[in-house]
Amino acid sequence: MIDDYRTERLMLRPLSLDDLDDYHRVYGDPRTWEHLPSGRHTELADSERAIRASIDSRNEYGFAHGAVLLRERVSNLEAGRFLGSAGAKMLEFDAWNLGYRFAPEAWGHGFATEAGIAALALARAARPETPVTARVLANNPSSIRVLERIGLEVRWRGRSAHPGDTTHLERLVFADRALDDATLEAVIALG
Repeated sequence: MIDDYRTERLMLRPLSLDDLDDYHRVYGDPRTWEHLPSGRHTELADSERAIRASIDSRNEYGFAHGAVLLRERVSNLEAGRFLGSAGAKMLEFDAWNLGYRFAPEAWGHGFATEAGIAALALARAARPETPVTARVLANNPSSIRVLERIGLEVRWRGRSAHPGDTTHLERLVFADRALDDATLEAVIALG
């Protein structure tokens, strides 16, 4: 099981319910959901469910989304600050879904790339045989750049016929390796 992990400027550690207020501050902020407003956590219970799911994933698969904390002061952000979360979720069909979300005041410092590189390495270390995927809306160029910088490649681009709140939007599926047809179709179906 993977515990604390340090990068040059960040510490990734397992999420806990002690993070609930900070986590909800990030996930409840409409600015962090500009590209997908329906994903915003409107109630504290939404954030609590997400943290509990992360705890369960970590216990079952050895890795999950973690809290991202700043190790040293950067600009006006003080050391120890909860910046957001990054990590990967195991999907129901044996593929990781990599993701990250940061407070707006943390944007523009390269934290998503730094945490994304760490999350990719940690997911691979936990289950090297399992592909790491990421889904992003085509209207989110910042996240697309992050996924490209961390070494994931576009495996699909388009709109899907699957029912869901993002199927009408153009989306991209990234992965760290070629995906078999069934896995790619399952990732596309997630919306």
